[in-house]
Amino acid sequence: MRLIRLLGAVVIFYGLSYLLHALMQILGSILSKSAPALHVHVIGLNLCIGTATTVIGIGLLLSRKWARIAWLVTVTALVLVHCLILFLWYVRGSDVRGQILNVALTSLLAVISWGKLTKESTKKHFA
Repeated sequence: MRLIRLLGAVVIFYGLSYLLHALMQILGSILSKSAPALHVHVIGLNLCIGTATTVIGIGLLLSRKWARIAWLVTVTALVLVHCLILFLWYVRGSDVRGQILNVALTSLLAVISWGKLTKESTKKHFA
């Protein structure tokens, strides 16, 4: 049960980091008159990821069954999204070290989540 709560807290922190990043991007766009049109889509993606993962993290803290299932789906999608972003940065010729770290940490979170949240002994804690 402690692991579920810890995972919920980590997921909330993950979501809040995306929300903070989106807020900084919004402020940067306001202060910079030459923000690219693509910037709006990136901000929207960060807001969606941040909001969804924060809500799911709260659900995990409350040990809700929907949150367990939603997190497993979301973390899988996040690994795929970060792999796509890594590929796009590589093709563009940008520095990919930060994106490699994103993929590695998100993949680690996915492995831990899938390993722990799919066990029968863990499933019984969810209502």
